Amino acid sequence: MADEPIFERLPGEEYQDNRSRLAIFFGVLYRKFWRLITVNLMFMVFNAPAIIFSYFLSVYLVILFIPEAAAIQMDEIRLMVFDSGFPTVMFFMAVPIITVGPAQAGLTYLLRCYSYERPTFTWLDFKDKMKENLKQGIAVSFINLFLLLFLILDLYLYPRVSDGGALFSIANGLIIVMFILFLMASLYIYPMMVTYELRIRDLYKNAVLFALARFVPNLAILFLCLLVIIGPTIILFLTSNGIVLLFTYLLYACFGFTLPGLIINFLVNPVMDKHLNRKEQG
Repeated sequence: MADEPIFERLPGEEYQDNRSRLAIFFGVLYRKFWRLITVNLMFMVFNAPAIIFSYFLSVYLVILFIPEAAAIQMDEIRLMVFDSGFPTVMFFMAVPIITVGPAQAGLTYLLRCYSYERPTFTWLDFKDKMKENLKQGIAVSFINLFLLLFLILDLYLYPRVSDGGALFSIANGLIIVMFILFLMASLYIYPMMVTYELRIRDLYKNAVLFALARFVPNLAILFLCLLVIIGPTIILFLTSNGIVLLFTYLLYACFGFTLPGLIINFLVNPVMDKHLNRKEQG
């Protein structure tokens, strides 16, 4: 059974105190620094199928969206994959869209507890949430992957089949909006999965409602996650320094999933619980 929404206070802890959410976030980041690295490495082991798939997807996307890549040598294609293709797909893993669902559920539960400053047993809680959300996690991961590939294919095809007419421009704009809403909805699916007893269709329905109702705040969350994941590659483009590339992948290995996930859980959970926790609303 999924946990009840977390609002209760533990002895000695104050959730509604004079600290801002930003101060609490950096406090958790400081206290859980090494724990976040440990959890990130642990999650990568269970998320290995998604990471491997993402690598091959990044190769395909580089060749698909950069036509000149087909005419260059394989070594140069690999370099383009590592300095631009894979970081882009890494963003889809961090949001998360490309992921091993049960493992993502375990990670999300730990990060949710961190965001509310609740004590956890890292491995036991991670394993228990993987088991509890096994079926839903697998189903959601395949649904999200299908939707992502469908939208990427549409984004590739529409500009190429367009005759420049207004109808095609509107259709292409709608696909872009749908893609953004899909990214926003993905922020809420796993936090709801590990917190509430909801059917898959209700997970997606509520996630879409949150995406629409909080469009601007969700854009801010996506921007922060994009900055964490893509930011180092921007420095790489400006400097063309191999050390920056090494640092980028070291950052992914240590915080690539836990830091964006912590940002998401800090900003999403209070809003989600406020609207879904009917008991607390009286």
